[in-house]
Amino acid sequence: QDVIERAKIFYIASFFLTVPEGPQSVLHIAEHAAKANKIFCMNLSAEFLIDFFAEPMLNALPYMDFVFANETEAAAFGRKHELGSDLAEVALKVSAMPKENGAR
Repeated sequence: QDVIERAKIFYIASFFLTVPEGPQSVLHIAEHAAKANKIFCMNLSAEFLIDFFAEPMLNALPYMDFVFANETEAAAFGRKHELGSDLAEVALKVSAMPKENGAR
């Protein structure tokens, strides 16, 4: 817990969502980051994660200050969540989604 308190930026790969305690751990960090006004980043990491772990990924999305994705992952996210196929449009729609920390 001390490491979490001292950190200013959190970067998490979506692979953490694949283990049983992963989604809960991600939300623990995300909630702390939002409350303490720290930066929370997540990498979508792989196309299959977007398909098979959509719910826990969406649960973490409101806490994300930065979302990292390559073109394939961004396209998969757009398809999965009906955001369109234009990657720039997908990025704009993701950035306009509700956030827990309104400071960013």
